[in-house]
Amino acid sequence: MSATHAECQVQLSEAKIAYAPATRGELLSLPGNSLTASELRIGNAHELDITVSCDQPSSIELAFTGAAKDSESYLFGANGRATLILHDVSIDNQPVTIERADQRGSAMAFTPGHSLRFWQHDRPATGTQLRGKVAVTGWIPSKETRVHERETWSLNGAFMTRSR
Repeated sequence: MSATHAECQVQLSEAKIAYAPATRGELLSLPGNSLTASELRIGNAHELDITVSCDQPSSIELAFTGAAKDSESYLFGANGRATLILHDVSIDNQPVTIERADQRGSAMAFTPGHSLRFWQHDRPATGTQLRGKVAVTGWIPSKETRVHERETWSLNGAFMTRSR
């Protein structure tokens, strides 16, 4: 007897997020940023729509793979960090709870080395289409906002699925 796994595809509303050029003064004017902060947030979180479509009903796991900054975030540029938080998730138009490492909630951060799983009525959720939103936020070290020319920062990674 062989187990078949669903073939799943991930689609994002935007594959690339472009931040508008900003001066150090503009970054310092954002709520939560200050002169004494060790890092500054770059703008508000960017919201992406994510859809996972599978060719047959299955239990879907979702992960983000990218260079880790630490156990809770991903490397953004040479020394910055980015967080990705999944929220407002449904499978086949039914709301689900998100689980990572035995923690459950309606929103959950992608973290290096961990997959997110989905639950409905205390059972693993199954279906053919997952929809949700990903909030992406970037921070850069405060000392690195003192530059004389334009700098480019990037977060490289991919969303991966596994079906059971």
